[in-house]
Amino acid sequence: MDLASSQAFFWLAFGVAIFGVAAFICWVLFEVARMLRQGNEVVEHTREIVGGIEEDIAHAKEKLGGVLGSLAGVAAATKGLASFANSVKESPKGPKTSKKRFNKLLNEEEEE
Repeated sequence: MDLASSQAFFWLAFGVAIFGVAAFICWVLFEVARMLRQGNEVVEHTREIVGGIEEDIAHAKEKLGGVLGSLAGVAAATKGLASFANSVKESPKGPKTSKKRFNKLLNEEEEE
């Protein structure tokens, strides 16, 4: 190969530059593809984690729903028992009889 003229050197430099640019573009595309693959793995891993969390929350809701339903029943029963106890406590235990006492000053009987 003879580099006798400046035009031959120009074409050699131009070819090397084109090769360098092509190699750089290939390297950039390789790195972008690798980064996209890693990003895809991160997204898949995140989806698995979120799916597991959703399942755990669903199971907790099922268990908690049963417990809360039971607590609601217990609260209603307790309220009923409390109202019954209050009604029994407030109601008299027999016919109401008024006691009378004798007032010596007025010389008559009066109710207490």
